Amino acid sequence: MANTMFGSKIANPYSEALLQLGLNLYLKEEPTETQVFFQIIFDMENLLTILKLTPVLEKYLANPLILDEDKKAVLEKCLNKKTSSTTKNFLMLLVDKKELVIFKLLPKLFLNKAYNFVCLKFVEVYSASTLNQEQKTQLIEKLKILLGPEFKTSKVYYSKINVTFRVDKEILGGFIIKVDSKIIDLSLRGELERLAKQMEISLLT
Repeated sequence: MANTMFGSKIANPYSEALLQLGLNLYLKEEPTETQVFFQIIFDMENLLTILKLTPVLEKYLANPLILDEDKKAVLEKCLNKKTSSTTKNFLMLLVDKKELVIFKLLPKLFLNKAYNFVCLKFVEVYSASTLNQEQKTQLIEKLKILLGPEFKTSKVYYSKINVTFRVDKEILGGFIIKVDSKIIDLSLRGELERLAKQMEISLLT
């Protein structure tokens, strides 16, 4: 736990620096440069996936006995052809600065910041039965209003959400919505439990 907190403290300024690099291009409003910001997001998503699939890569890059040139060569092979030069140069800078112990934390922290900037939320919706497409569409629109944009800038941003629908028959009816670490309980079961507490009785009796 302490190592993670220490790593996050080191990784946070780097993730912020990479975000600012992308935003500086994005706010220029030139189509080719605006796209770079989103490409950096894709790059970090790809990097996070690679690190999850090949945990040995993180250990290799953090090994102080391995030459920087060798680490850069391995990184070059891991990055796909669409990787932006901004991302590539930034990662190579980490190699030069010997900061590869934060390699796995960097994409996580960066993506959290980037998702918040574009108001992208990952949401899980639990219902007692499978929803049809019309119900899903209506719920997504209501969630956009409920969550709303988090940042006010010179541009207009709309809340974008990635919703995963799941079935949980134990909730009886209604919905349970999970956003980040928050849980919004709109289920019938939750309502009954709240009512039971008010009446000082248990559902089990």
